Amino acid sequence: MNNLAPTHSTWDDWGAGWIPADCKSMVQGAGFSPDDIIPFNIHYDDCAQSWTFCRHKNSPLSEIQILDIFGRLPVRMRQFVRHLVFVPGNKSAGSNGDNVLMVGDVDVTVFAHEIGHSLDSHAFDPSYGVPFSTGNVWVSNYNLDSAVPDPYAQSSQQENFAQQTVVSIYDKVVPGGIGTIQPNWQAIFHQYATLEGYIGNVIIPGGTCTHRLTDSAPVTMSGSKKSRRALGPKPKVSLSPKVKEIEAIPMESSITMTSFDEHGKPNGTYVVHL
Repeated sequence: MNNLAPTHSTWDDWGAGWIPADCKSMVQGAGFSPDDIIPFNIHYDDCAQSWTFCRHKNSPLSEIQILDIFGRLPVRMRQFVRHLVFVPGNKSAGSNGDNVLMVGDVDVTVFAHEIGHSLDSHAFDPSYGVPFSTGNVWVSNYNLDSAVPDPYAQSSQQENFAQQTVVSIYDKVVPGGIGTIQPNWQAIFHQYATLEGYIGNVIIPGGTCTHRLTDSAPVTMSGSKKSRRALGPKPKVSLSPKVKEIEAIPMESSITMTSFDEHGKPNGTYVVHL
């Protein structure tokens, strides 16, 4: 992470008693109460549009840590994700509808992997396939290689692409590239080189955001009379005129979560039903 510079930011809480609809759905699906969630806005200097994230009060990642980790990723990559949701539990993560559910003390590689799924759907010319990982350009180059980054990447081309996103960022931002930690880099070269070549500067630090997803609609955290009396002004979710709107991927009825061991290696999956 030292090779990814932090981005200056500020943050503030969302309207009292309100939560983005997608956050609420993911929080409840994970078995938590929306009343224990703190939605907050993050304002980065490199984007005219803020992000709205949702953090459970007992998440091991603080707001400051979340701001720092997310802000180190290239802004042209960050712009393709909507809400990130952080809850306590055993380390795991999954994406749905351009939102990401983060459980436990996840690191920057997990952030990059999960956002990679949104890149797969949004960051390429659609003529190459949507997601990109299903198209001929990706599959034909995959067939030229003899390996994938790790066993988890064998589960599907979508997971392979997301893992290759992590590889490609490392290759671009760390002096010497992926060969400094992977002597067998030639075995996956056509895959990460294809990602790097077709995605362009999206995974390169610098620049500003040009596109964004509109936040999901504000809904009340709870239907109780007490909660309704404590409601603050309803948050506005319109986009800044300085960015173009990205059409979001519709939320599905479940999220396939990837769990990680103490070393950060994927070690299984489970399903969260929304």
